Parts: sequence; structure tokens; C-alpha cells
Amino acid sequence: MTMEENQHTQQGETEKKKRANWLARILGGDLLQSKKVLKQIPLILLCCVYGLILVYNRYKVEDLTKEKLEAQERINFLRESKIELQKRYQENVKISHIARMLDSTGVGITAGPPFEI
Repeated sequence: MTMEENQHTQQGETEKKKRANWLARILGGDLLQSKKVLKQIPLILLCCVYGLILVYNRYKVEDLTKEKLEAQERINFLRESKIELQKRYQENVKISHIARMLDSTGVGITAGPPFEI
């Protein structure tokens, strides 16, 4: 083995050790204790809070959308009911309808004003 080949194998072994050491630091939790990461904890917490707010808002908007659709359906139903009641009222107020109702009771419509007996 030449000196150059020996040097390459040593470099390869040191790179493998560095990778293994880096992976061991991550899995062991040493990375979380480094000063760089400890300085960023407030930012990480802020990001977590923003994420929770985002999820909450998503569910809240979904609930409000459902309520809006239900309210719109109720409004449409009430409009239909209103139109139907107006139609019945207009039909009942017509003089011909009132005359038919009075004829069935035997009263009838008078041509003149009421008088005393």
C-alpha cells in the first residue's frame, strides 16, 4: 500500500466517523443542547404557536361555513313559506272568494248599506 492510498483510506474512515458521530449527536439529543439551537428556542415556540393558531382557524372557518350554508337553507325555506302565505292571503281577500264563502253559510253580499230592523 502506498502512502497516498493509505491517506485516502484514512480520510474515508474519518468521514465515516464524522457521519456516525453526527448521527449519534442527533439521535442522542446533543444537538438540542448546542448554543445555536438553544438561542432559537423562542423562535421555534413561536412557530409552534402560529401553527396551532392556523389549525384552529381552519376548523373554525369550516364550522362557520357549515353554519352559513344551514342559515341559507333556512332563509330559502322561509322565503318559500312567505310567498305561499302571501298567495293564500291574496286568494282569501278576493271578493269572489268571500262571496262563495258567504253563500255557503247562507248570508250573501248586500247591495246596500245595513239597516235597522
